[in-house]
Amino acid sequence: MDKQYIVNYVKNHFPTQSTQSVADHLQLSVSQIRTIAKNHKIKKCKIYKNKLKNQLVINRKKWYEGNIPELNMSFSQEQILLGSLLGDGYISEGAARSINCYYQEHFGEKQRRYREWKLSQLNDTHFSIKGNYLRSISHPYFTKLHAQLYQNKIKTLTPSFLEKCTHPLFLTTLYLDDGSLIISYQYNKNTHTVYCHPSIVIYTLNVTREENNLLATHINKTFQTNFVVSGHPDGHKTLLKLNKESEVTHFLETINAYVKDIPSMQYKTSLKKNIAEKTEHIQERYGKDVKIRISSSNRKRHYSEEDIAVLIQMKKDGATDQMIADRIGRSYWSVVDKIRQLKRIQHII
Repeated sequence: MDKQYIVNYVKNHFPTQSTQSVADHLQLSVSQIRTIAKNHKIKKCKIYKNKLKNQLVINRKKWYEGNIPELNMSFSQEQILLGSLLGDGYISEGAARSINCYYQEHFGEKQRRYREWKLSQLNDTHFSIKGNYLRSISHPYFTKLHAQLYQNKIKTLTPSFLEKCTHPLFLTTLYLDDGSLIISYQYNKNTHTVYCHPSIVIYTLNVTREENNLLATHINKTFQTNFVVSGHPDGHKTLLKLNKESEVTHFLETINAYVKDIPSMQYKTSLKKNIAEKTEHIQERYGKDVKIRISSSNRKRHYSEEDIAVLIQMKKDGATDQMIADRIGRSYWSVVDKIRQLKRIQHII
């Protein structure tokens, strides 16, 4: 083949075609074509380079997608994940070159065994614990979930998202991530008894009041609870709360079947365990022989007309609430509550 023809062909076709196609046409090796191009200062044009670069990106994406492992989340596994996403978990978009999102949550050492339980429930879904993080792999599943939960990179609760949160496992992980079992005390010196008043708080401070109203309504309808939206000085200023012993008991019974294998969280899931941990402190304050009872609205005795008459007269005479309580055999807080009711309902005192 004529040498000049070869050079001319390389000049005309090397800038815009693959080196291999030029070599095949001239029946030369790729290295020979490159040597000719170098000797005659023939280079690939920008259009070809950009086309090649774009094709490399496409090929890399196809390779990446072809190597993504399957992720088949079961219904119960997804419920655990959804509850965690409203608790400690979040979905990250990752680095700038990442194609898919991933899930992760940070935890302290006191909650390691709980996170290990969570990991055991998410088996075969490519989750792992590294240091103090529970993480997933990057996957289209989390990219799709990110689009459902986040707006402008901020978690935003919507009815369509909450419609998926229907199993007690959702409620369990939301509570264990972000909830507390709180015990307040009331001492009745007439009976030498400390009454323990339980309440449940879920610190959903990272969502707005409107979203908390939406969440409370959904949880109450789905699990027959009675959460109310309560004010708080931090975050978006509101959280969820259960105030009555009967409501707390119902809530703990709802999640009981799913927390049996997490003994490290019994201070959140068992009234008896929680109170037992506080018994020494109560006895130090009120005496070793003090009786400790879980307070219930059922224990509140009806105020007779005579009790109310005595209360009203003593209050008008300037007696303290504690003096009134001692006189009619009630606790201090019972008298305070009754006076509040009388002021509100009967407009007396």
